[in-house]
Amino acid sequence: MVDAIDLSSNPFVPPKDGRCLINQLPSELLSHIFTLGWTPERDQEPDEDDFEDDEEEKERKLPFNVLVSHVCARWRAVALENPLLWSHIRFVGDPPFDRATTYLERAKSAPLAITIDRTVDDGDDFSVSDDASHTPEDNDPDLSIIGGIMDLITPRVAHWQALQIMVSFYPHMHRALQALSAAGPAPMLEVLQLYHYEDTDEHLNFKQPELREQPFRLFGGVAPRLTHVALWGVHLPWAKEESPFLTGLTDLELAYHARDVRPTFYQFSRILRSSPDLRTLTLCLSCPAGTPADWPAAGMPEEEPEEGAMDLDVAAPLVLPKLTDLVLAYLEPQYLLSLLPRLLLPALTSLALDLEDEDYTDVLAYLASPRGPRREARSLLSNLTSLKVASMPASEAAVRDAYRQLDKLVALNLNVTYLADYWVDLLFPQADAGEPLLLPRLESLTTTGVDGMRMRELVEARKARGRPLRTVLMNQDDDVTMEDEVWLGKNVDRFEYFEGSDEEEVDMIEEIFEDDEDENWDAEGDFDEDEDEDEEGDEFDEEIFVMPF
Repeated sequence: MVDAIDLSSNPFVPPKDGRCLINQLPSELLSHIFTLGWTPERDQEPDEDDFEDDEEEKERKLPFNVLVSHVCARWRAVALENPLLWSHIRFVGDPPFDRATTYLERAKSAPLAITIDRTVDDGDDFSVSDDASHTPEDNDPDLSIIGGIMDLITPRVAHWQALQIMVSFYPHMHRALQALSAAGPAPMLEVLQLYHYEDTDEHLNFKQPELREQPFRLFGGVAPRLTHVALWGVHLPWAKEESPFLTGLTDLELAYHARDVRPTFYQFSRILRSSPDLRTLTLCLSCPAGTPADWPAAGMPEEEPEEGAMDLDVAAPLVLPKLTDLVLAYLEPQYLLSLLPRLLLPALTSLALDLEDEDYTDVLAYLASPRGPRREARSLLSNLTSLKVASMPASEAAVRDAYRQLDKLVALNLNVTYLADYWVDLLFPQADAGEPLLLPRLESLTTTGVDGMRMRELVEARKARGRPLRTVLMNQDDDVTMEDEVWLGKNVDRFEYFEGSDEEEVDMIEEIFEDDEDENWDAEGDFDEDEDEDEEGDEFDEEIFVMPF
């Protein structure tokens, strides 16, 4: 006789008495499980796998925080009482912002990550005169919308942990800046990202002079925990007295500033010197003001002298001891050749370059040239493990010399659409038998503008030299046949496609949300469950914040 199998402890077999075992958990533990389940989804970037393509519509899965609130009455009660599930709040589209308001209420006193998106599609028809003079009414049917949003969130300024504001027209940003100046201290704020996307061309003068001056201090000058700052086409009063919170930063991004609103070299230097833990610096068509001839040289005061005062301290090199990541984009060669010697970057391991239109041979030569005492001399490239070059006109000899300095490089990203072919050709073993293989530690290669056959030749050649590529990422728009795909899949550890940006590049700097409307909400400020399958709201896994906490 076969003994009966005891299934009482099998988690896949429900109890015979109808009990739901998970409901025996204390509410506090269940709430913590919800938090653990929500956090990875909240912080991840958008994933195309979340969509199911259909000829008629795209259907999105419910985000985790909403899903658990729809299981049963108890789970809903526990979820709604967990503030952390509702602390990522987005204002996108037009009012009423029912969902965002509901999330604010549910978040209670939890640290808040807030996104405000007042951008418009490129195809929208807004009248803007040739001289860029326009009224707010031309750009937005109701400029008061962003004012209303700020009125909703500023009473909770003490709970802000991350704030991102994106606009297409500067008057809207100026309105937001005015609200931030009146909001009061932001004691918990760690991330401040202000993006103005209207114009990314270079200008000598700020295009709206009536909004150029900013006689106010954001947060009353009090944001003691601020570490991540991004300013795209948005300038602040740069002086220490007006923006004292620009200190102690770990990530700073300055981009697309007209020349007359950039910080002076003294102000730029002060921000960096007061941020000894700075790890990432991005300069894109910005900073510091003036021409290199206007900048201080050795022997000049370290700080801008006050009127009638004399400071005899000698300017030391601008040492950034912990900076690991540097991004330089759309800066002139002479500008870079004056800026780089003023920076000392002993910890630099990642460099991204997007430089176009002019000849950057001298810049690349400087990067590859050893500096410092003879026995300790090394180039800025010598310690890199990651390099991205989206565009950089330079001679083949300069590229070869630069590659010779990259003995530690593990990951390389090249956009050959805007680079000469020899950036790739030099990765092959050279015809001269005495020439060592360049980039001997290279394991990961990301390319745009390279076809499948050329990539196969490169993989095979480096493999034959005993230095195989292990990861290959190629732009999905490049010419790669099915045969190439199968071959690469068998000959490298990881082969994948990526979707490039409009310029056919991997987008390293920004991720812009898709529009998200506040529809299909019931009277209680939650989803109408009959509309769940079509609802695109509550998609907080679409957050672009990569939270540093």
